[in-house]
Amino acid sequence: MEKVQHGDKARTGVAFSSGFFGFFAHAGFLAAVREVGIRPLAYSGASSGAIVAAMAACSMEDRAIRDMLFRLKKSDFWDPDPWSRVLLYAFRRFRGYTGYLRGGGFARMLKRLPAKKFEECGTPLAISATNLTRRTPTVFSSGDLIKVVQASGSVPVLFKPVEINGDLCVDGGVCGKAPVAALAGLCDLDRIIVHFIPSSNLEEGRNAFLEKRFSAWHIQHLSVNMARQEAYEKELQMVRERGIEVVEIRTESPGLGPKTLHRGKEAYEAARASGLGLLGAAALFDRGYTAGS
Repeated sequence: MEKVQHGDKARTGVAFSSGFFGFFAHAGFLAAVREVGIRPLAYSGASSGAIVAAMAACSMEDRAIRDMLFRLKKSDFWDPDPWSRVLLYAFRRFRGYTGYLRGGGFARMLKRLPAKKFEECGTPLAISATNLTRRTPTVFSSGDLIKVVQASGSVPVLFKPVEINGDLCVDGGVCGKAPVAALAGLCDLDRIIVHFIPSSNLEEGRNAFLEKRFSAWHIQHLSVNMARQEAYEKELQMVRERGIEVVEIRTESPGLGPKTLHRGKEAYEAARASGLGLLGAAALFDRGYTAGS
């Protein structure tokens, strides 16, 4: 198929969706975007996508991204409270207990980013978080980049909330899969490419949650994913009504977690190879096209 050329003049932005430990796949897709010659004017991200969006916006090179991610170990960010502290909260019926991991390791990892503030990034950037204090999804495009990305990636219960300007914030993927509308508002765009990592339980068979242990938890998890998927689809509709082309791409890449970080390189390379094939198809850029497996 005909490839997208370096001379492609469309004003393009790239959004990276939420997806549990999906930053390896997002980074591989970013490498593919760069290889086919697309030069995004802006980026946005939620949760794991916020990490890679920040890397892209501050012009971090692919080699530096790979070095940072491929060396990642669970011990780098796994910093739970001491059991004595957990037991103390248990006696209080966990009143005031906000999360298992303290987040210090996560913050130290993010401090390796070349930029520490949004204003230091060479490309406009929007990062979403869920503001618990104000009870609303919030998009950041200025201020402390490290704190905002940490908040956007702080999965509730697993990580403690991050305080930003006096407000407690958690995972940006709770309220929506990807901040597409926020990206459209950063600058004048013709096209938005969304690297989308789907929620696996939305693709399962009918009532599959009944076959799993702790079925009630799976019901709650499915309900949250349904709500944020609907919010995301409404954003897509709003952006398309403004005349902006939205291309959603789903690359082939294994899902990872804290215990499978050793497969990060595999996920990266799979997303890069899949992304190159999908981005290279000229037909991909028809209005409203969705690519993926």
